[in-house]
Amino acid sequence: MLATERNEIELTSPNGVAKGGTATFKIPQGLRIHALRIEHTGTLADYTEIRVKANTETIRRVSFTEQNMMNLTDKLPSAGTLGYLLVPFDKVGSRIRESEEETALNVGRPAGMEPQPNEITNAEVQIDIDAGMTAEPSLKIWATVSNALPGGAGAVRHIVKTSRNAGGAGELDIQDLDFNKPNRMFIRRLFLKTTKVTRYKVKRDDRIIFDRSKVLNDGAIKEGGYREQQADWSLIDKSENGYGGTRFDTRGAQSFRLQLDFSGAEPSFPLIVEYIGALVA
Repeated sequence: MLATERNEIELTSPNGVAKGGTATFKIPQGLRIHALRIEHTGTLADYTEIRVKANTETIRRVSFTEQNMMNLTDKLPSAGTLGYLLVPFDKVGSRIRESEEETALNVGRPAGMEPQPNEITNAEVQIDIDAGMTAEPSLKIWATVSNALPGGAGAVRHIVKTSRNAGGAGELDIQDLDFNKPNRMFIRRLFLKTTKVTRYKVKRDDRIIFDRSKVLNDGAIKEGGYREQQADWSLIDKSENGYGGTRFDTRGAQSFRLQLDFSGAEPSFPLIVEYIGALVA
């Protein structure tokens, strides 16, 4: 259901805004969160991690710098241009608004309604602040919201960061990504902090469902016109053409593998996977 009215509110009374601390902002009940805008002092690097928690589930965990990279990939202005860091929950860059709003964070339920199955009863934003930042830390968060919908959490964007190690030239076979769970039903895209991948393969139940050289993948992203791959990063994006319903379906799969051909060693590179699924497994 589309939001008929969007409003702007400030998330007030944060705790822990201090060098070396973790700032915590509570998200009010009864609202659907489409985006957050974070005003901050210092640089992006001063804020080492942002986590969004819904009940006990961490649904997003990236640094300010990584969130800015993801925004630029979606052809959004940089934090430096805007004067704040944008944190979208909607799948921005979709051709269809219904698809874009599918993953707005649905916190609570409409006023007067009975508790809903799989409802988010507590949501907050946590921001880790570097102890060595030069400026005095200051944070304000503004949220674009609409009224909560019935039906619980609904579809949730889970942004999961891990790291991998490519010991040298050759194939890196990643077999331990989460898949075929309620909160890991679909993989929308993957960000890899490396430019040494020469070929990308995705296998589901030992069948190849995605196979591109680097040249082909880079060209297809440009061809789609909705994404812009960022320097030092590689992207596999099933929604590169702006169709939000296009993604890797892992439901019922017995195996799911990401096979990457590397031109050389790439130690401990970050891998960010964006899933769409239920709130919890």
